[in-house]
Amino acid sequence: MHDARKSRILALATLLAISACGFQVIYADENNKDSHANELASVRIQKNHGRLTQEIRNSLYDVLNPDHLKTEAKYILILEVRRAVSSTFITSTGASGRNKVTLEINYTLKNLENAAMISNGATSVNDNYDVSSNRYGTYTAEEYVQNNLTKIAAQNIRNSLVNDLIEIRKKCDGKFDNEKEEKGKFVCPLTQIRH
Repeated sequence: MHDARKSRILALATLLAISACGFQVIYADENNKDSHANELASVRIQKNHGRLTQEIRNSLYDVLNPDHLKTEAKYILILEVRRAVSSTFITSTGASGRNKVTLEINYTLKNLENAAMISNGATSVNDNYDVSSNRYGTYTAEEYVQNNLTKIAAQNIRNSLVNDLIEIRKKCDGKFDNEKEEKGKFVCPLTQIRH
């Protein structure tokens, strides 16, 4: 009983210490808590042919707008997708025993109204699967790995976009000073207004 009381007191002291240390959300927006969700929901993804690109688009829409908010399109996201499968283990017969799937995605986010580039970047994700003597088993393993990789890549792109949009918004609002840029030369890509 004495140990349970000690653990409760320790837990309470830990909570008080954490709340007293000044912990706060870095990217909190005081004006509108839903602004980042609305910004991400207003991203449209350029259509591309191909099954893999469609899977990535679906995964991106799932992470960019999980609540299915109805918003006006403000941004267009352009994707370039490359997929590679390579052997990572060769059996004694010379056949592949394990394969590695790599997805490389370059993206560019542009303002839909004025085509100004807001952000660009890349993500690369990879995973392995065993090659079995059963072709269907190998196919299923490869599809499973690829599906998981599209979800991871989509989350990586979403995280980068959130960071980029926040930094650009701060810069457009004048809350962020970049010493390397001269005053009066910055053109806000979100609104195309000179600051």
